[in-house]
Amino acid sequence: MGWVVLTGYMGSGKSTLGPRLAERLGRPFLDSDAEIEAQAELDIPRIFATKGELWFRRTEERVIREIVGSEPAGVLSIGGGAMERDRTRDLLGRTAHVAWLKVDPQTLWGRVADSDRPLATSEGRFIRRYEERIPNYEAGSHVTIDADRPLDEVLTALVDWATAATAEA
Repeated sequence: MGWVVLTGYMGSGKSTLGPRLAERLGRPFLDSDAEIEAQAELDIPRIFATKGELWFRRTEERVIREIVGSEPAGVLSIGGGAMERDRTRDLLGRTAHVAWLKVDPQTLWGRVADSDRPLATSEGRFIRRYEERIPNYEAGSHVTIDADRPLDEVLTALVDWATAATAEA
């Protein structure tokens, strides 16, 4: 059956859609950021401030590897930067069904501008980082889902894709 993984830039709806998709598929849901926070006993902004982004990315890679190697296979939401690491992209490409939730960067900025997200402090840097990540999302995903649509439409598209993708496996 295999894990269904949601990727996309911060604010794309991974944490909102993931639990709903899991429920519709009758699978468990995990969020890699929540797993990292639980293991570190710190929230993401605190991890970035005290341990740094490199520590976070290495931990993220390990946590994702552990999750997709576990059973039962479920739905996993991964952080927006996880696909930047070659090993993570390669692992997910071989062991999971990956959907990129693609959203216009201005819409994303509107969703996260006033948040405590450590990488959402400057609109210009935010959009440049988004554009830099596009090739990794494209290379590491099996499908691109237009997530600029209403939530119910995006969820329906995800359910249809995930059902077909996991049936083929």
